Amino acid sequence: MFESSFLEMLVIGVVALLVIGPERLPTVARTIGGWIGRIRRFVATTKADIEHELRADELREMLNKQEEELRNLKIMMSEKTAEVRKELEPHDKP
Repeated sequence: MFESSFLEMLVIGVVALLVIGPERLPTVARTIGGWIGRIRRFVATTKADIEHELRADELREMLNKQEEELRNLKIMMSEKTAEVRKELEPHDKP
Protein backbone atom coordinates (compact mmCIF):
# COMPACT_ATOMS: atom_id res chain seq x y z
CA MET A 1 0.00 0.00 0.00
CA PHE A 2 2.24 2.82 1.26
CA GLU A 3 5.96 2.44 1.33
CA SER A 4 7.80 4.27 4.07
CA SER A 5 11.34 4.05 5.30
CA PHE A 6 12.58 4.17 8.87
CA LEU A 7 13.69 7.78 8.38
CA GLU A 8 10.21 8.85 7.25
CA MET A 9 8.61 7.13 10.24
CA LEU A 10 11.11 8.83 12.56
CA VAL A 11 10.29 12.26 11.11
CA ILE A 12 6.54 11.59 11.51
CA GLY A 13 7.11 10.50 15.12
CA VAL A 14 9.15 13.61 15.97
CA VAL A 15 6.59 15.92 14.36
CA ALA A 16 3.75 14.15 16.21
CA LEU A 17 5.66 14.48 19.50
CA LEU A 18 6.15 18.19 18.93
CA VAL A 19 2.58 18.91 17.79
CA ILE A 20 0.62 16.66 20.16
CA GLY A 21 2.94 16.66 23.13
CA PRO A 22 4.43 13.86 25.19
CA GLU A 23 1.40 13.60 27.51
CA ARG A 24 -1.25 12.96 24.85
CA LEU A 25 0.92 11.08 22.32
CA PRO A 26 0.34 7.56 23.79
CA THR A 27 -3.45 8.08 23.79
CA VAL A 28 -3.44 9.36 20.22
CA ALA A 29 -1.17 6.50 19.11
CA ARG A 30 -3.53 3.94 20.72
CA THR A 31 -6.54 5.56 19.04
CA ILE A 32 -4.87 5.58 15.64
CA GLY A 33 -3.75 1.97 16.15
CA GLY A 34 -7.36 1.00 16.93
CA TRP A 35 -8.59 2.69 13.76
CA ILE A 36 -5.95 0.97 11.68
CA GLY A 37 -6.91 -2.37 13.22
CA ARG A 38 -10.58 -1.80 12.41
CA ILE A 39 -9.76 -0.81 8.85
CA ARG A 40 -7.58 -3.90 8.38
CA ARG A 41 -10.31 -6.19 9.76
CA PHE A 42 -12.89 -4.53 7.49
CA VAL A 43 -10.67 -4.97 4.43
CA ALA A 44 -9.93 -8.61 5.33
CA THR A 45 -13.63 -9.36 5.86
CA THR A 46 -14.60 -7.68 2.60
CA LYS A 47 -11.87 -9.54 0.73
CA ALA A 48 -13.01 -12.87 2.21
CA ASP A 49 -16.63 -12.12 1.25
CA ILE A 50 -15.65 -11.30 -2.33
CA GLU A 51 -13.54 -14.48 -2.63
CA HIS A 52 -16.43 -16.52 -1.21
CA GLU A 53 -18.84 -15.05 -3.77
CA LEU A 54 -16.41 -15.71 -6.61
CA ARG A 55 -16.06 -19.33 -5.51
CA ALA A 56 -19.85 -19.64 -5.30
CA ASP A 57 -20.17 -18.30 -8.86
CA GLU A 58 -17.54 -20.77 -10.08
CA LEU A 59 -19.37 -23.65 -8.40
CA ARG A 60 -22.67 -22.53 -9.91
CA GLU A 61 -21.05 -22.43 -13.35
CA MET A 62 -19.59 -25.91 -12.89
CA LEU A 63 -22.99 -27.23 -11.77
CA ASN A 64 -24.66 -25.74 -14.85
CA LYS A 65 -22.07 -27.40 -17.10
CA GLN A 66 -22.63 -30.75 -15.40
CA GLU A 67 -26.40 -30.43 -15.81
CA GLU A 68 -25.94 -29.67 -19.51
CA GLU A 69 -23.72 -32.73 -19.94
CA LEU A 70 -26.30 -34.89 -18.16
CA ARG A 71 -29.04 -33.58 -20.46
CA ASN A 72 -26.92 -34.41 -23.50
CA LEU A 73 -26.23 -37.91 -22.18
CA LYS A 74 -29.94 -38.45 -21.53
CA ILE A 75 -30.80 -37.42 -25.09
CA MET A 76 -28.06 -39.66 -26.48
CA MET A 77 -29.28 -42.63 -24.38
CA SER A 78 -32.86 -42.05 -25.55
CA GLU A 79 -31.74 -42.03 -29.17
CA LYS A 80 -29.71 -45.24 -28.74
CA THR A 81 -32.60 -46.93 -26.92
CA ALA A 82 -34.94 -46.01 -29.77
CA GLU A 83 -32.46 -47.41 -32.31
CA VAL A 84 -32.10 -50.70 -30.43
CA ARG A 85 -35.87 -51.07 -30.07
CA LYS A 86 -36.30 -50.38 -33.77
CA GLU A 87 -33.75 -53.09 -34.63
CA LEU A 88 -35.38 -55.59 -32.27
CA GLU A 89 -38.95 -54.98 -33.51
CA PRO A 90 -38.82 -57.55 -36.35
CA HIS A 91 -37.52 -60.21 -33.99
CA ASP A 92 -40.29 -59.68 -31.42
CA LYS A 93 -43.13 -60.55 -33.79
CA PRO A 94 -43.83 -64.34 -34.07
